Amino acid sequence: MSLLAYFQEWPYRKPALVIVGIIAVLLILVPVLIGVVSLSNRSNVVLNGAQPGMQQGQGPAAPPANPHELVIIPSDTDHPPPPVFATSAYLLDADTGVTLYAHNPFMHLPMLSTTKLMTAIIAVQKGNLNQSITITPAIWHDIQQLSADSSLSGIKQGETYSLRDLLYGLILVSGNDAAVAIADAIDGSQARFVAEMNQRAQQLGLYDTHYVNPHGLLDPGQYSSAHDLAILARYAFNISIIHQISGTEEYHIPKTATHQEHFLFNGDQFLWWYPGVDGGKPGYDGASDFVQVVSVTRNHRHLIGVTMHTKDWWTDMRDLMNWGFDNFTWVSPYIVDFQHPIPYDTLWDFFVKDKQENTIPTADGGRYYIYTGYSISGPIMTYFDKAGGLKKFGYPTGMPEIPDVQTINQQFQYGTIQCNLNTEQCQTT
Repeated sequence: MSLLAYFQEWPYRKPALVIVGIIAVLLILVPVLIGVVSLSNRSNVVLNGAQPGMQQGQGPAAPPANPHELVIIPSDTDHPPPPVFATSAYLLDADTGVTLYAHNPFMHLPMLSTTKLMTAIIAVQKGNLNQSITITPAIWHDIQQLSADSSLSGIKQGETYSLRDLLYGLILVSGNDAAVAIADAIDGSQARFVAEMNQRAQQLGLYDTHYVNPHGLLDPGQYSSAHDLAILARYAFNISIIHQISGTEEYHIPKTATHQEHFLFNGDQFLWWYPGVDGGKPGYDGASDFVQVVSVTRNHRHLIGVTMHTKDWWTDMRDLMNWGFDNFTWVSPYIVDFQHPIPYDTLWDFFVKDKQENTIPTADGGRYYIYTGYSISGPIMTYFDKAGGLKKFGYPTGMPEIPDVQTINQQFQYGTIQCNLNTEQCQTT
């Protein structure tokens, strides 16, 4: 049969028509279905990697192959990395971007008022520092929704402030009311402002951060990680006005026809006593969830430290910074507080617990001495404790050394302890 005759008879060949039609449809749809399934599988991988509280569509469009890979390059190799009381901690070289220290760096935890670093970034980049912001009835209504124990800068309905003044209230005294006013004024609502916060977080590669409010009050969907806070701080402190405000000890807002007078003192206590601090932002909920982001510049090096949920923030951050700068000169908030009062020192009983002999437990069952930045463990620690401890040996001044397969030595202020690894018998040399 000729091809022409075949097509002439085609309308009468209904079974063949149906079969050919099905085949044609399959040829078109199968590749499409394969693509959809493939895309679905890829989406599942991304969503399964997302953490609780993150909504679909808020994650990064194309995250790196493994955003949780870290290369840690310590700058101090003659001291061990310090253990911390904090649930998570991070130390970043802000000049190079190198990770110096990481402890549970990607763990999701409430970041509390360190949230305000992102709030400040959006405000500075979208607003004008000199623009006037009036506390309208709508803004005041939103402020009134804050918890009764909320940290406030003291703004009132009907008053008008510059964005600059609100930023000082936001960062220095951690004003949740200032955060609400800024969000409402910049974007018309907190919801739109928070959406921008999350968008910017993804742009900055903060894959373990999610915002639901601009101030940091506790909410199950609001969290960050030590790693992300360090990256956020590095970006924020590269914005000169944010770096300047966060490093200001006190700020005076004079009384005008549009608002009352305010005296603001920086609640970042580390700023008031540790050498080289030039910025930062703490967060605290009155329990044990103290969070701290600190910027320190010494000897032409700029480090950013983060500790999250610690019971002893001054010890943790001091140890990290001492180790990062390889400088263990003893500086204590307890001593400095006598020289000039540190704001809110009563919250910590004037730091009376900060003593040179304090130690932190180490993973191997030993002790880390914060005074010299060295730890002891094993038979050396056993002998140290039985033979007189600090009074006889003083503090450790070096890391353990193994001169041969059966001997371990460690130097102390007043002598060296040598132990036989086989017999665990020790002596002083």
